[in-house]
Amino acid sequence: MKTPGWQSHPERYDLRHTLALQYAHLDTIRHVNNVAVHGLHVEARIRYQLAVLGQAHLFSDTVLLRPRRTLTQFLRETHYPHDVTCATRLVEVAADSYRLVTGLFQLGECVGVQDCLMGAWHADRWVALPQNVHAALAERRAAHDVPVNDWPAVPPEHVPISGYPAVAEISGRYADLDPDAVIGELAVSRYMEQSRAGTLRPIRNDPALGMLVAGVDLSYHSWHRGRANVQVTCGIDRIGNSSFALAGAAAVGDKRLATARSTMVLIDQERHRPTPITADLRASMQALYISADAADDDRIVGGMPSV
Repeated sequence: MKTPGWQSHPERYDLRHTLALQYAHLDTIRHVNNVAVHGLHVEARIRYQLAVLGQAHLFSDTVLLRPRRTLTQFLRETHYPHDVTCATRLVEVAADSYRLVTGLFQLGECVGVQDCLMGAWHADRWVALPQNVHAALAERRAAHDVPVNDWPAVPPEHVPISGYPAVAEISGRYADLDPDAVIGELAVSRYMEQSRAGTLRPIRNDPALGMLVAGVDLSYHSWHRGRANVQVTCGIDRIGNSSFALAGAAAVGDKRLATARSTMVLIDQERHRPTPITADLRASMQALYISADAADDDRIVGGMPSV
């Protein structure tokens, strides 16, 4: 998805700060892991909310300010140890939500952007924003609008857990809880990463090929208080020429936490450039397709539309 031009310029955002990367942010490809990058977007968002809403809304045992949906695009690899400038702009405010755009900049380039629809979660459901939150955000919203993309179609939320070819259970950990004792946003992102890693294992046989995450679209359905075992699922949703999409979900019992669609790009390891998905590789991925009975009517098995 092409991003509006203003998102590539840090001065077009409302608030900016610089963060130092850590060695622990690196993954086995030796660049900053996609979940760590998501964490930089979260930090930018939290600091904006802290600046606008104050300390009182940083933590809560009642109404939680949490994302309803995030769309993260990884435009370039992020490398250690160079600092990252994180920027945030408020673009929309409604009675029950607000929309923040965050951008990450390293060595003079925009390395990633995230679109986030925030909401208020209370008593196991989405509710209207607290009045003081809505008033503070409405006052800070810039008078001049900037273009933003329409949200793409949501990830396949209708697919039941049984409709995914790969299912696993992850034991609940204390580290999954955020400061409000809720299974946190980055824990959910990590669950989705783990489900992708397990699903991709059968197609990692060729050492000349690699994969990069180009984008992750996450819809958040509920926020669970307390540690719990989480069931994660994943399967192939679309295949294009050199990219494909994985869809998955995370659930506690019969309650779904989130649904995701991740866009993956196949690359030639030597040239580090996108490379076509061959007929043999496509055939080897057949068993990973989401159940046709659970998929969208327009899904084409085999010769699938480009992602």
